[in-house]
Amino acid sequence: MNLKRKLSELLEGLVMKFKTKNYKLEEILKIKYGKNQKKVIDENGKFPILGTGGLMGYANQYLYDKPSVLIGRKGTIDKIKYIDEPFWTVDTLFYTQIDEELVLPEYIYYYLTTIDFKHYNEGTTIPSLRTETLNRIVVSLPELGIQSSIVKILGNFEKKIKKKLNLITKL
Repeated sequence: MNLKRKLSELLEGLVMKFKTKNYKLEEILKIKYGKNQKKVIDENGKFPILGTGGLMGYANQYLYDKPSVLIGRKGTIDKIKYIDEPFWTVDTLFYTQIDEELVLPEYIYYYLTTIDFKHYNEGTTIPSLRTETLNRIVVSLPELGIQSSIVKILGNFEKKIKKKLNLITKL
């Protein structure tokens, strides 16, 4: 079974057991654009520079230093990432400023991994997403305590999956 679909079913099953409230993404987080890295790139830098393709190098300063969900803007738009250390993103990758009074960063990360962002593609030759489109996506959120419990459950599953994948690669 597809891992993304399984996660979606698990999250849906957990959330359905609790009272939730619907929010548009723009109500719970701000989607921000990455910036050109040319002025901050430094081979001795300690902050990762990230693009839709992954790590591009290191910077001597960060663009944002709080937990964030990273969403591809151009190119790879269906690989949501989570980061909880200071970082820099280039302009092909959105980062998010999350309202932690409404949603836990890890919870919204897990939630967003269940969405098929290709469905929201607005590019013709290169897959692309716009903030206006993303801001209108509706998410259902349980209270923070429930979110925390769900994050713990999903985090344990994720650890087990990574452990099994590591074993498989060693074969």
